[in-house]
Amino acid sequence: MVDVFGVLRERALAATRDWADDRFLIRGMWKVELAFRPNPDERTFRYTFWLVQTVGQGCCYCIGDDERGHGLVGTDAREIFNLQTCISIAALDSVYASIPKYPAATHELHGNSIDKTGARTDIIVEEANRLLSGITGRKPRVVNVGVVGNVIRHLCGRGCEVLATDLEPETVGRVVHGVRVEDGTRTFERVAESDLAVVTGMTIASDALGPIIEAAQSGGAKLLLFCETGANFGEEYCRSLGVDTVVGEPFPFYIFQGTSRIEVFRR
Repeated sequence: MVDVFGVLRERALAATRDWADDRFLIRGMWKVELAFRPNPDERTFRYTFWLVQTVGQGCCYCIGDDERGHGLVGTDAREIFNLQTCISIAALDSVYASIPKYPAATHELHGNSIDKTGARTDIIVEEANRLLSGITGRKPRVVNVGVVGNVIRHLCGRGCEVLATDLEPETVGRVVHGVRVEDGTRTFERVAESDLAVVTGMTIASDALGPIIEAAQSGGAKLLLFCETGANFGEEYCRSLGVDTVVGEPFPFYIFQGTSRIEVFRR
């Protein structure tokens, strides 16, 4: 299985080997609990995420927890990269935030969360359409891993055959815009038999991203990641791990008022 975190860690350490040590110091950490439903087409998202600040900022939505918590402030981020936890993923993401990168497209979203939800959805769907553009004469099959109701609604409206999987017990079994959500244990199977997988960046935290990449490669599926978790990994995902497109959204996310930035990376 592809060790996604290991690949990202080694690439980051190689790219920053000449940096001064103080650039790796963890200067701040925030643990945020949220419940958010942007519009009636969407489910209520209930999550916790860690935000870590070195010189840059990085984020990881939590799968489990890390008992070390806020006591890591003042620590060299490289010292926690030996273990893959939500905090170490967020810390690694903060390092990537300071590594120069060159997105294929950059979008600024302004206004309230309602407006930004629509704009973000449009960006994800536009990138999905680009990856599906070569399919003619039949319905494209798309699986959404980590259910986003607004994305499912648009893909169904485009005429796609849409599948969906999720790990949240309260989401599994629900019908979202005509699509029944399957248990996450079916993710790899569904990815392998689809034309396109539209996948949450949270899968790096659940250790599912490596198998998803392998399933996509074995079945010939295109892979589109939408990432708040590991938003700054996008260029490396495409360059080193074979992901086709990443829609990366560094903090502050679309769910907050004000201006958000979305960066699109393509292989």
